[in-house]
Amino acid sequence: DPIYISYLFKGTKVVNGQSVELPAKGVLQFNIQHRFGTLNSGLYNLYGLDFSQVRLSLDYGIKDWLMVGVGRSSSLKTIDGNSKVRITRQIKDGFPFTIAANSSVYLKQWKYTESQKENFLLANKLSYVNQFLIARKINRNLTIQLTPTMVHYNLVEIKDEVNDKYAIGLGGRQKLTKRISLNAEYFYQLNDKQNNNVLSLGF
Repeated sequence: DPIYISYLFKGTKVVNGQSVELPAKGVLQFNIQHRFGTLNSGLYNLYGLDFSQVRLSLDYGIKDWLMVGVGRSSSLKTIDGNSKVRITRQIKDGFPFTIAANSSVYLKQWKYTESQKENFLLANKLSYVNQFLIARKINRNLTIQLTPTMVHYNLVEIKDEVNDKYAIGLGGRQKLTKRISLNAEYFYQLNDKQNNNVLSLGF
């Protein structure tokens, strides 16, 4: 039988972005994610801690190769649902990568008064993300992941802005001790002039 390479990452996220890992079959995972404000906001705002944004989510492993999840973010009052499928796994002395696909749909919440306007359309509140997650465990301590990403917005609010946006993510995990690793990821925006490229570090 092939010897599959396991534990490319220790969690389902590299830092903020998805990793190739899934919850095991029958496991329900509850996540609490915090994103804080800028460090230069000063002592009065406790260097960004006062601007906390929270995402709560549940991820469930239906099979060892399939998970579904649902979450809610406070920043844009957004509800999301996603699924992740592991397509293939890295094999010792065989196939060199673990590959997964992640798809998400986002629904931006609205107030009742908004829904009474003539131009209100539910479809305009939806956006989508599709990703391939391609990872390789180089050795016991180092894993690298490439994440081609496409984001589609049904409605864009700025003139001449495109509905489809593309990005390339590059992430990795360097194990420092048996219990500690340094994680990093960088998403480069290929055609998005409104948002910045994103660098994330995890310890």
